[in-house]
Amino acid sequence: MNLVVSRHADELLLEKMLAPPPLEQARSSLEFWRQRRRRLPFFRLAERREADEMIRRWRIRVEAAERARFGTGLYGRIRRLLVLESPPYWPVGPKTALVAFAWRMLPRRLAMIAVAALGVMLISLVALGLGVAILVLQVS
Repeated sequence: MNLVVSRHADELLLEKMLAPPPLEQARSSLEFWRQRRRRLPFFRLAERREADEMIRRWRIRVEAAERARFGTGLYGRIRRLLVLESPPYWPVGPKTALVAFAWRMLPRRLAMIAVAALGVMLISLVALGLGVAILVLQVS
């Protein structure tokens, strides 16, 4: 019986250790590393690489903390919008951030279909342009 209790305590400890940090703490840590990266001179390559790696890791942790706080899927995204907490780590302006957010809202399969359709249209336009150019050269 004692073995079962200690195993349960170990599982609880592991769950607590693997849980994402609080959202505010994760965001402040991400902001710290972003500011550190900005302040470093260009010749400090190792420190800049470290900052880049830590920014990547803290972005993952912020996303995990957001999922833990708001939930996953469409329901979680709607809750995030209702609370008006947009991710502060988008490095671009509001219009591009809106496009990035809309792109993330699309289901993965629909996004792949959209990219494939765009590629097919681009290839068709190139082929049509080449066909017209060849026709014009043939007539001349």
